[in-house]
Amino acid sequence: MLLTTSRLRLCLAPPPFDPSGFEWVVEAPGPGVWELAGITASAAEVGWYVPPWGLFVIVRGADDQAIGGIGFHGPPTATGEVELGYELAPSARGVGYATEAVRALSALALEHSEVGAVTARTAPANSASQAVLLRAGFALVPVPPADGMVHFQLSKGGAG
Repeated sequence: MLLTTSRLRLCLAPPPFDPSGFEWVVEAPGPGVWELAGITASAAEVGWYVPPWGLFVIVRGADDQAIGGIGFHGPPTATGEVELGYELAPSARGVGYATEAVRALSALALEHSEVGAVTARTAPANSASQAVLLRAGFALVPVPPADGMVHFQLSKGGAG
């Protein structure tokens, strides 16, 4: 599966994750990409991996370099939520690639009838990632959760 935006290609990377199929920028893939790959591999081991609910490699169209990853933490829950996570190489940050990728993957999720909302969590100090989610149309979940993370949600028809 391939999603395209004006500047990016999001390439589904089924388990087991093989980074050798991409030309990566020097500092990638980072730990967040490997974490998503691990989540996808664990889902596959127990029979829960169903595309597109896994890892996508983010490839910059201008130079065909893989600059990070974005993906789902699993298939939609019984309540119709799907959580996404993402990471970009430091050299690819600050130019809107993360926002572009989050918008594309969120739109894909919300096209599925069983998905009513896309969620994401960030560390409280990760203001850059929080800004990405807000630019992508997510709303801050107003009730602080017990996990200490900052939660965001994008529902069908708009934020929160």
